[in-house]
Amino acid sequence: MKLKLNLKTTLSISLIGILLLLFLSETLAPKLINIEDINNKLLNKKTKVQGQIFNIRTFEDSDFQIISIKDSTGKIDITLDNPTNLANNQNITVIGTIKEYKQYLQIQADKIII
Repeated sequence: MKLKLNLKTTLSISLIGILLLLFLSETLAPKLINIEDINNKLLNKKTKVQGQIFNIRTFEDSDFQIISIKDSTGKIDITLDNPTNLANNQNITVIGTIKEYKQYLQIQADKIII
């Protein structure tokens, strides 16, 4: 009887913990940083940047788009797997993962806020 009670208690606490972690992962957003602060120490980490679009490259043969943004501190490329209807000189906020491609840092976008 006592073993059954302990098992139910342990299972309940585990489920509550998992639900709490899922809730926190959805609600906690990465900290907004300047583009100049992006470096190799941040590789594969989630980040949030704001900037103005100054170049958009869309590749016709694939669902891939590269958007170049700049802020007052620097510029960086944002890669998108699903092309969007964005325009030059538009201000956006990007949440994504910092990646390296051919020794250049870029952000693989998870979410774009106009």
